[in-house]
Amino acid sequence: MTTTVPAPRSDPDLAGWLLDAARRWHAAGDPAAAVRAVTGDLAAALPSTCSVAVTLLGPGRVPLAPVGGAGPATALDVLQVRHDTGPLAAALAGTPSGSADLGRDPRWPALAGPAAAARVRRAICLPLDTGREVVGALSVYVTGPGAGPDRAILVPVAGHAALALRTLQRTQHLTIALASRDVIGQAKGVLMERYRITADSAFGILVRASQDARRKVRDIAALVTETGEAPPPDGPPEGLP
Repeated sequence: MTTTVPAPRSDPDLAGWLLDAARRWHAAGDPAAAVRAVTGDLAAALPSTCSVAVTLLGPGRVPLAPVGGAGPATALDVLQVRHDTGPLAAALAGTPSGSADLGRDPRWPALAGPAAAARVRRAICLPLDTGREVVGALSVYVTGPGAGPDRAILVPVAGHAALALRTLQRTQHLTIALASRDVIGQAKGVLMERYRITADSAFGILVRASQDARRKVRDIAALVTETGEAPPPDGPPEGLP
């Protein structure tokens, strides 16, 4: 069962709340779990008129699917990603942005109808900036006439979330890289034994097979280790398109 960090009762509680929350985010295990923790903790801490979403940047700095809880935040983020517009687009590019009345903001007419239909007034979109790179954006939308949270309070939240997410992304990438290296090493061993060749020659066969099949080297290596079928020195392994 997912738990959330209790909301700060006053401004002096913010530092303690953020410390507890950041520890949870770093311990989430993977980026997807951390995003759920960030949105869940922040939604629990803010008034019920607020909805929260996080949009991460993927390979090539292409936005991934926004993730949020209850409320219109996710749908509004999806719309902005689809049309590359709105305060979210600015935040993903590294610039904090927002609107006092999103449904009437002349800068983003494509958002007027959906924002008005969801009764969203204020929007706050902040980069998830580690200080070295932007890994995504945090969005908070406020329904009704309330002012919502102070942006100055959300800035350190976004900063801590960015650091936790980037750390988990790097750990995940390292884990994948190590697993790929192990699989490639095993496949090289199969080829070395089969053809009585050196490790460099075996790796060359895997590379050529991956190019011919238009597949990643680790995918070719996995096929070799799983099936025992060794690609010939001048072609891809059997069964590949």
